[in-house]
Amino acid sequence: MSHARIEEVSDSDSDPSEGRLSELDDSDFDEREILRPTQVAKPRAPPPQAQQQQQSLLDPTLVPSGDGTNFQPTTDDAKYRDFQCLYPVYFDKNRSRAEGRRVGIENAVENPMAREIVNACGRLRLETLFEPTKLHPKDWSNPGRVKVRVKGGDNKNVQSSMDALSCHTTMV
Repeated sequence: MSHARIEEVSDSDSDPSEGRLSELDDSDFDEREILRPTQVAKPRAPPPQAQQQQQSLLDPTLVPSGDGTNFQPTTDDAKYRDFQCLYPVYFDKNRSRAEGRRVGIENAVENPMAREIVNACGRLRLETLFEPTKLHPKDWSNPGRVKVRVKGGDNKNVQSSMDALSCHTTMV
């Protein structure tokens, strides 16, 4: 419960910086100073290298991957609707099941990243879609989502991708 307090303020004292407009004289101002156009500095464009670096910070797809793999943007999202989503939080050893981990602690790794999952799925020749701007609600500080095609409805491909991820991770 808050304890609000009321403080009385007197308006009889004026601010020390205030003056009376009636006391001002026209000779106090120089018309040339008032009517002179001001020089407005034009914003300079950053150099192309800095502009490209700033753009790569805004768009994670422009950041090169660690192993040199190039990712192609997709225009047809309907093709990937039946893919299974994998977020890095699913494999994080530092998370509990309630915090979003979905694999056993023996298959989990510390600080997984979405690019590592993409690389592990790529080594297994799985059809994947990397979405670097997607976020998991319980792990918003680690961006990236990987969509993987699971054939036949069984999870053998996902299990083998978990094994490959635990074998080939890089520590952050």
